[in-house]
Formats: sequence, C-alpha cells, structure tokens
Amino acid sequence: MLNDLIIPKTSRKKFDTGIKDRRFASRLPEPVDEHKVFRFEKLEFLLTGKNKPVDYVSLSDGEHQLAQILGMIGMASGRNVLFLLDEPESHFNPRWRVEFIKMIRNFPTDVGSRASNTEAAQQECLLTTHSPFVPSDMQRENVLIFKKDLETTSIKVRLPEIQTYGSKFDAILAECFEIQPPISALPRDEIDNLLVKGSAEEIQTALSNLGDSTARMRLAARLAALQEGKE
Repeated sequence: MLNDLIIPKTSRKKFDTGIKDRRFASRLPEPVDEHKVFRFEKLEFLLTGKNKPVDYVSLSDGEHQLAQILGMIGMASGRNVLFLLDEPESHFNPRWRVEFIKMIRNFPTDVGSRASNTEAAQQECLLTTHSPFVPSDMQRENVLIFKKDLETTSIKVRLPEIQTYGSKFDAILAECFEIQPPISALPRDEIDNLLVKGSAEEIQTALSNLGDSTARMRLAARLAALQEGKE
C-alpha cells in the first residue's frame, strides 16, 4: 500500500474516478522497483533434499498462493491477530485443499505451531470459500452459509443444519452449496432425462459410460425396475 503512494496523483485519481463513474477498476500502474518503498531483493525456495534453489517466477499460481499465505501465517505469531482470507485455496490442487487447514494449524512460528498451546493458537481467522474442503475441517458453529435473495437482494445468513466437521464432501456440497447430486451438469441432465424417458436399452448403454455416483445408482435401480416390469 505504501508503494501505491509512489504512483502519480493523477493516475490514482483516474483509478478512483473509474470506480465511481464507470463501476470499473483498471489496474494501477506498477512503480519502478527503485522507487518502491517496499520490495523483495531476493527470494529463493529450496526443495527438501535439494541444494539447487527453485526459481520463484517459475512457480504455478497455486504455489505462489501457498507460499504467500504460509509466509504470512509463519510471520504472525502474536495473540491479537485477525486473518481475513478471501478464498485462500482457490488456486490449490485438490490435495492441498484437503490439507489446507491442517497446514495452517501445523505451520511453525517463532513461538510454535497453532496446533499447540501457544499465543499463535489464540489468533482468529475469518475466511470465505466455495469449496467443501474447508467446512469439513470446521465445527458446525464456526461455519456460516450466506445466500442472496434474488428478489430483495438481501443477504440471509444461517448455520448449517448438519455437523460439518468430518462430514463427507457430498453432504457439505448439498447443505452449503445446494449441489445434489455432486456431479457435473452434463451427466446429471442426461441421467435425469433417462430416469423420466429412457428405455431399458438406452439406460443400459448409458450405465456402461457413467462413473460411480449416487445418481448412477438411481439409474441402475430404474433399469432393474424396467426389466422386472418386462418379465
């Protein structure tokens, strides 16, 4: 934020005007490195068991994001800290998403990890997510579901009706994101259509091309019912 003050006032004013008048924000110009108040001179990553550093610019978006979040998490060890994280796991691969909260709890600070009885364990964190992985690491009372009323544009907030901690992702997708069954739209629509209009032969062919899911089980049950009817 201090670096933004280096940007000429006219450019900053144009940026503010764009937000107010056009509801559009272009990116602020990047100050020259030599003029920045705060900058990194050198940053290296070393892989475990390797002596050769990894080039920071060659990291993926997810690796950049993880490095920045864990770096911030590691530096802040005092008790009076509030982290505000907006979809912090958005660029992570599925394994990192599953382990994200565990990584935060176990990541070391200069007073120890947040999983132990340290000052860092007394910090607070508020984060938003569109992923089922994070709520599965949270007790029900620590999860809030936000939903916009399209008619009134008001926001309604509620606690989950299920215990989210340790819950399977299918249940969280249904409860928090109203996705049920949790499969993609194309196979979902195909299965729904077959359940209503499909013949036994069409369903048999479709089942051979569908992966395992609760929706596929429903389709298989429909096929069994049709075959019993023929018999």
